[in-house]
Amino acid sequence: MIAEIGHLLLIISTALALLMALVPLYGVMTNNGYLRSYTRVLSSSAALALVTSVLCLAWGFISDDFSISYVANHSNTQLAWFYKIAAVWGSHEGSMLLWVTLIAVWGAIIALQHYQDDPDFIARQQAILGMIIAGFNLFLLFTSNPFARNLPNIPIEGRDLNPVLQDIGLIFHPPLLFLGYVGLTIIFAAAMAALLGSKLEKHQAGWLRHWVLIAWVFLTGGNALGSWWAYNELGWGGWWFWDPVENSSFIPWLVATALLHSVIVTEKRDGLKLTTLLLCLLAFSLSLLGTFLVRSGIVQSVHAFASDPTRGMSILSLLIIFVAGALLLFALKGERFKRALDFELVSKDSFILMGVAILVAAAMSVLLGTFYPLLFELAGLGTISVGAPYFNAIFVPLTFVTVVLMGITPMVQWQKDRSLQLKPLLMLAAITLVGATTLCVLHKEPMNLFLWLGSASAIWLLGCLILSLFACKGQNRKFSRRMLGMYIAHFGAVVSIIGATAISNYEEEAMLRMGPGQGKPLGDYIFVYEATENVESTAFTALQARIAVLDAEENPLGYIFPQRQTFKSNGMQMSQAGIDRGFLRDLYISKGVQLSDTEYLVRISIKPLACWIWLGGALMMIGGLLCALPCRRRVSVTESHPAQQPLLAGESA
Repeated sequence: MIAEIGHLLLIISTALALLMALVPLYGVMTNNGYLRSYTRVLSSSAALALVTSVLCLAWGFISDDFSISYVANHSNTQLAWFYKIAAVWGSHEGSMLLWVTLIAVWGAIIALQHYQDDPDFIARQQAILGMIIAGFNLFLLFTSNPFARNLPNIPIEGRDLNPVLQDIGLIFHPPLLFLGYVGLTIIFAAAMAALLGSKLEKHQAGWLRHWVLIAWVFLTGGNALGSWWAYNELGWGGWWFWDPVENSSFIPWLVATALLHSVIVTEKRDGLKLTTLLLCLLAFSLSLLGTFLVRSGIVQSVHAFASDPTRGMSILSLLIIFVAGALLLFALKGERFKRALDFELVSKDSFILMGVAILVAAAMSVLLGTFYPLLFELAGLGTISVGAPYFNAIFVPLTFVTVVLMGITPMVQWQKDRSLQLKPLLMLAAITLVGATTLCVLHKEPMNLFLWLGSASAIWLLGCLILSLFACKGQNRKFSRRMLGMYIAHFGAVVSIIGATAISNYEEEAMLRMGPGQGKPLGDYIFVYEATENVESTAFTALQARIAVLDAEENPLGYIFPQRQTFKSNGMQMSQAGIDRGFLRDLYISKGVQLSDTEYLVRISIKPLACWIWLGGALMMIGGLLCALPCRRRVSVTESHPAQQPLLAGESA
């Protein structure tokens, strides 16, 4: 009965979303305040219906209701309760239901908070959200119903959640990523509302900046946590593989980063309106394109949710409808947002614009590398693979140029005293060149371009942040929370760059045939395989290696316990890495297939500064949240003349 209630609520929310798409918009068009006032009621009602529908699905998992096909395919009576909750969004149907629910909830919060501030703008935005919710709901009802029954053949036991997904990363990674996608949906609807109203006013740009920041924070967290999950759970020890499904969430993040910087200029200087609106449309379109990639079955990946061509074509149809409609409206109304550029070539605004262009170019290069093999095969030209060499060769240099601009942009003294600022910048450039070149010379591969670019990026950006802090102090400029957030986020980028550069160039690894009594020196450590132990848990049995770690003088440092797990529900085997984590290095050991009665294939890795990659991501999230928090400020005379208002140092990038 609970499943039928959830299904009915999904149908009701679809009807409410259709009304939400039509009634407020008609009220705005006819200047009918009574019809327009239904915005909050309809959005809140649709959100409530969808939240209750998700709770019904969650109850199906908690109560082990295997008459629901989705529950039977992704749960088991032996599954821990927190994984049962996570299984709600652990596969295609549930994740789509969660996604559309989060869109409705975020939309309802916006309608309740901001409707009185600008009724027409919010009503138009909610109407666009209503169209999107209705489209996703219809997709769920006709192709991906999470409440479909297994009648009359109800299984006694479920198939269990995919063992790869039974990790704490699954509990948080998808919701964070979906919240990021929801944020892109919100800003898409806001851009459409601005286009429909033929204006983007200062307070609307302020809301847009706030929503973009929140979306960017969640996208950053989703990508970082997904990388951390792959590092911990998949057993291959990498943190990024340029997998098509990984790229599908990374590409919108790049565009959202460009949008974040563009919308700051729009809010503060009333500039780049056309660029900001186009990036809003592009970010949402790319998130839908990534959804099509993940759920259509056209690529095979451990990250993919589904492999049903029918679902893929349905998502592609939604993509075409939304994107074509948005681009048509942009073509018709975009001319009204044009504004001549009124800033100097050497200025914060020009640096931001260049950074935006490079970030979009980087996103397009990743998009090309991701889809080129698919297009090549569809054209009947055979199969081709585009791997890490292409992405690194294109993306790393573009990242270097972006980092150079990131470092220069916050320097508020450029426009006041270039000669004063130029001297320390030239000194920093010299330090960067010498430092990066020295690291390359000392490395085992002196001509390693990627090591030079990564090292130079980190040295340059860190130095520029320090110079910028001194410049602000010298001008007695107030250190606002937004400025602090900017510095923390940019410092997080430095930390991630250092971690990625170190692990990519200084990792030591050995692939060994090991059994009890055998040892191997690697780096400054000695690894000794002492014994193989049998481990049993509720969900799986495992052959666990007990590997002692010794220093160079053979003093014991501890043990690492990699496992080869066999899950009871489906017999699936997987490798669970043993990791000795440290601030300066990780010792990473994964246990592979059995080679003889006592010997196994063992991969041992020393990964320098591995945790810095995700520590940097956490710092970027903290910085973004600080910038996103609302703050009270005095209204100055310059606010009535946005074109004359200077950017704050902390809000430039």
